[in-house]
Amino acid sequence: MDSMRMSLPTAELTRNSSCGAKMSLEDQVYWTAPDGVNALFNFRMLPSPLIVMLLLCLVPLIFRKSKQSMKKLVLPVVLFATTSAFAQFEEGFESFAAGDFICVESELFDPWPGGTAGSEWDAPVSDDYSSEGEKSLKIEAAAVAGGPMDVIMNIGKTEGNWSLDWDMYVPEGNSAYLNVQGTDIAGETTNSWQCNVLIYTDGSVIADGPWGMSELSYIPLGEWFNIRYVVDLDQGIFKMWVDGEELFQAPYDGNFSSINFYALGDSETIGLYYLDNFTLAESDVELVGVEDVAIVPFGFSPNPTSGTLNLSGVTASQNLVVLDLMGREVSRLPVEAGQKAVEVDLPDGVYLFGPENGQSLRKLVVRR
Repeated sequence: MDSMRMSLPTAELTRNSSCGAKMSLEDQVYWTAPDGVNALFNFRMLPSPLIVMLLLCLVPLIFRKSKQSMKKLVLPVVLFATTSAFAQFEEGFESFAAGDFICVESELFDPWPGGTAGSEWDAPVSDDYSSEGEKSLKIEAAAVAGGPMDVIMNIGKTEGNWSLDWDMYVPEGNSAYLNVQGTDIAGETTNSWQCNVLIYTDGSVIADGPWGMSELSYIPLGEWFNIRYVVDLDQGIFKMWVDGEELFQAPYDGNFSSINFYALGDSETIGLYYLDNFTLAESDVELVGVEDVAIVPFGFSPNPTSGTLNLSGVTASQNLVVLDLMGREVSRLPVEAGQKAVEVDLPDGVYLFGPENGQSLRKLVVRR
């Protein structure tokens, strides 16, 4: 098991430098205030209009522009953000070259535990499509069964209310998969998978997690669309929007540790999608109604699995069922109250797994 992943302070996030080596954000500051300014002004304590006026007056004196190019300048983000929505990081991939492996060039990304940066697990920067500028990150499976490309984007938040959004593109005839990780070591426990999202070739989108399953939504294939999460770690609740429409709101149990972009599709088509324009910021959206959302205790791990599943929340003797993504039953596994493990003998692929009443079905990935 890899060592525990730590939160990444903004100053430690890195990008590609012109000489090909990793460069810390501290070394490529886009706009820098001289010593003493932060001591004189506590910007977060001032109303937004005063911040804007103050920064506009001080820009000619206190800011210097770096030599590094970027898609979105930090300054406009600061000027027009509300006092509770300051960007922690932005990534549009414009400072990388097409073909760069993102886990090699940026400390914002890592391979899934067990993978190797720069290998077939890593994801390349691409100039095939872009939401803005010329480049994006490409996630592509080598086969219908998925993989081996499998990367995580580090978030590293343990408290607070956070907003993460990005643009996404799924070409026609392809499908896509991603998940939100709630533990610092990806895939460590049942609670690691706080949310799985699968996009089918007809544009339908469905999400699931320990909390249950969302209703179907739809995205435009062959066009860029937006994904947004607001994760309130203080309340233990989160919400997801797809292209501006709410997909679900549910309980959240864990840290806001990372997003996993795995090259997986719907088990019938190749998983292929592109990512662009990431922004992580403190959220000014207050989520309400957590008491109305029921927590489903059933869970299993690891996921993906090679055959053995650890179970939790089995409170009565029952049957667990495995369905294919068309809803057809492919296996039925009887378990007893308190049973902690079960064997699944299935071909590699993506399934739905849970109690036969269907209330806690979750996505199961078999990968041997």
